[in-house]
Amino acid sequence: MDWKVRFYAMCIHILLSCALLGIALCLVFLIWYPSPLHKAMGVNEIFWVLLSIDLILGPLLTFVIFNKNKKELKRDILIIILLQVSAYLYGLYTVAQGRPVWQVFVIDDIELVRSIDLIGDSPEYKTNLLTKPGWIAATYSNNPEIAQKQKEAEMFEGISLAVQVDAYLPLESRKEKISQRLKKIEDLHKFNLKQKVDTSINIYSDKNIAGYLPVKGFAEDMTALFDHDGKPIAIVDLRPWN
Repeated sequence: MDWKVRFYAMCIHILLSCALLGIALCLVFLIWYPSPLHKAMGVNEIFWVLLSIDLILGPLLTFVIFNKNKKELKRDILIIILLQVSAYLYGLYTVAQGRPVWQVFVIDDIELVRSIDLIGDSPEYKTNLLTKPGWIAATYSNNPEIAQKQKEAEMFEGISLAVQVDAYLPLESRKEKISQRLKKIEDLHKFNLKQKVDTSINIYSDKNIAGYLPVKGFAEDMTALFDHDGKPIAIVDLRPWN
């Protein structure tokens, strides 16, 4: 048994797997879940479990079955690659479905809305796989009948206004309301270490920070910083409440 040949084949497979891993890392942590949203959504564990199993098992299987004198070698390698790519694409699809596509201002906080949770459709608020999470506002319709349906969906079906596309408005249209709802930066010291607050805030010291709003995450809640014009500056990894 030629162990060197098997090891060489496995190394080639590892290099190809690393290329796939690089693509996945860029998609997940630069586009779909830019920091600190990956922590807010709790995607880290899911992502690494899915990809580590997929990208480690492939090269190991190549090492186990590789024998250049084997007639079925090409077929076996092809089967391994097909299985690996299928698992890889399924893993990415699963992570993509749970990505936050909108950061929605509703009344007095920001809700992260996943792709799979959106209800309704509008060309104005279309997203795609290369779209980073966007900022939007949600408010009850001026039409009494539609507003009543939106409220009933919240009360009886637990469907947040933040996921109802027909409630969406540009964030700029709610800047006055946002400014009224902003909490003082000093309040963050109640829920976080002062040093951590200062470090996070100082990064944006040139952005004219006026205050913050809580961000409701799926795994951890975060903090959204806003300027004096009611425009979002950034989401930072600070707890907005206990």
